[in-house]
Amino acid sequence: MSTEATTLPDLFSSYNAILTEPLENASYLNGLPSLPLSDLLATPTTLSTQSHTLTASLNALAHTSYPTILSLHNTSSALLASLSSLDTSLHTLLNTALPALDDVARTFREKNGPTVIEERQRTRVVLEQYDKLRDLLDVPVLMDTCVRNGLYAEALALAGHATTALSALSATASAVRSQQGGGGGDPPNSASGSEQDDELTLSLPLPLVSALQAEIASSLHAMRVLLLGTLHEPGRKLPTFWKAIQFLRRMQVMPESELALAFVSARIDCLRHVLQALERDAGVSVSAISNDRDAVSIAGSDSKTADREKEMDRRAEDVARFLKKYIDVWREGAYDLVTQYTTMFLERSSSPHGSAASSHLPITVPLPDPVIKHTLPVTLLGLLLPIIQTYLARAYPHLAPLATQLAYCSSAMARIGMDFRLLLSPLTTRAVIDGFSRDVRIGAEREWSAMLAKHTPPPASASKPTPPSKWLVSSAQPLPALSSISLSTPGQSSSATATHTHTPPQILTAFTPLAVSLNTYLRTLNRLRALVPVDALDGVRDALEVGLAKNGEALLAYARMGAWQEDSGAGTSIGAGQAETTVMRAVGTAYIYVFVPFLRRAVIEGVFGVAYDGYTSESSAPNGHGKGSEGGASALGNVIRDWENWLEAPSS
Repeated sequence: MSTEATTLPDLFSSYNAILTEPLENASYLNGLPSLPLSDLLATPTTLSTQSHTLTASLNALAHTSYPTILSLHNTSSALLASLSSLDTSLHTLLNTALPALDDVARTFREKNGPTVIEERQRTRVVLEQYDKLRDLLDVPVLMDTCVRNGLYAEALALAGHATTALSALSATASAVRSQQGGGGGDPPNSASGSEQDDELTLSLPLPLVSALQAEIASSLHAMRVLLLGTLHEPGRKLPTFWKAIQFLRRMQVMPESELALAFVSARIDCLRHVLQALERDAGVSVSAISNDRDAVSIAGSDSKTADREKEMDRRAEDVARFLKKYIDVWREGAYDLVTQYTTMFLERSSSPHGSAASSHLPITVPLPDPVIKHTLPVTLLGLLLPIIQTYLARAYPHLAPLATQLAYCSSAMARIGMDFRLLLSPLTTRAVIDGFSRDVRIGAEREWSAMLAKHTPPPASASKPTPPSKWLVSSAQPLPALSSISLSTPGQSSSATATHTHTPPQILTAFTPLAVSLNTYLRTLNRLRALVPVDALDGVRDALEVGLAKNGEALLAYARMGAWQEDSGAGTSIGAGQAETTVMRAVGTAYIYVFVPFLRRAVIEGVFGVAYDGYTSESSAPNGHGKGSEGGASALGNVIRDWENWLEAPSS
């Protein structure tokens, strides 16, 4: 009974080592005796239920979180491997690497220790001389600061001071070397190692001198580059250039001729860049020369002549505006360049303060190469005249203001010895001739060709041309008689002839295409009146006669077709054909005896004010009006003779 009456802890005493190992188990067992009997009886069931619940929860957790469990296992394995590797590395470091490092440090101390000590001694010597070398070491930095801030005089003063100090230092080192070399009498041929080391030590400051001289030379080079760059800067005036040239002379970096050439080249290059930028910004450099095809495509191939002329005038106004700016910029730049060059290089010998401007300059400085003075005007004009020659014709008919501006520019440049008025007259004359020729080709010739193309079928076409009575004459006026078609009547007074010079013939109103073409020619002549050089007479007359010859030849080719004589209707083909031939003869007579003479007289007398001697088909050129228009006159003469032969031929 005593055995059965033992307490519950006594029953678990044999398992104490197992059940009480965790503190939680011991606490639980100690609390069991205090529980009631009902709780003790329910404890197994409760423990069994909790065991099953925990088992199910662990199974669910293992099922849902198995990647985490596997990752934890792998991480734990890797951590154990890393700790093992770390232990191996620490063992290797302590037993192998550190002893080897100690051996290497001991060897370095034994072999290189004296050298390090010697270097330290040299460094100590340099530190002892720091107060003496500090000023020299600061000179390159101070010079760079002065150069960057434009204090060129201070930079040159520092360079002079440093050069003097370095020369004294080099002389002192050489003297010490000489004393060391000759202080012991006549040394033997084989000098001892200690003497050689002493001589090497004495020569150590010389590399420092070379380094300082190189830095000072670099600062002076940067200063020279900045001064030469100043010569290339746009918008600078004479005081700035004078200051830069004076400093360059003090530096004595180049002879006077090279310095003058550098200045002129820099200013010309600057002026060229400014002019090129002006041309690029104006947008006129895309096509250097305007041609007929480009001019026709301005307003479209099917546009009217007035529309094309208006668009061409707009573009010509843009070109004239560009040329005005270009001439002004060139005049200002060229005038400034010549006056600056003359002041700084050509007037120095006569200037009272020229030699006293700097004590570093010699009293007499040679003048620059005279070739520069002789080639400078040609080079400057090379920047103006080619542009004028290229674009002046494109500014037609806005040439009068440009001619006035060029004359003023030439007069201004004449005050400094660059009068180029004689070079402007051919350019202006050529521009007027080219502009008038372009107006004739694009205006009257193209309009006449388009008009004929509407009423003349292509060569391969089977259609017939339009009869002359349908388009060559006005339906509102009767057809004039052939005998009454002429420019003037016999016995007409000179005042009436002068009036006819400016008044279109009334008879041309009966021929609508001729009247329209005459209006186009008159608009072209009105554009010509703005600027009429006397030398342009031959060229203008030649361009007019070439255009009249082409139009007359095209009209004659239409007259020679004669196909409209067969398309007059049934029963009246002969009478209708003769009527069409009469109309064609009247048109041809009006063209060669009224249209052509009036336009020639309008150009020669009305525009140029030269007496008009008339024109006949037998003459190969106009009488008494120069020798420059034989091509146009001969072509027009041939066309008039062909017309006269056709008119004199009997009608078929």
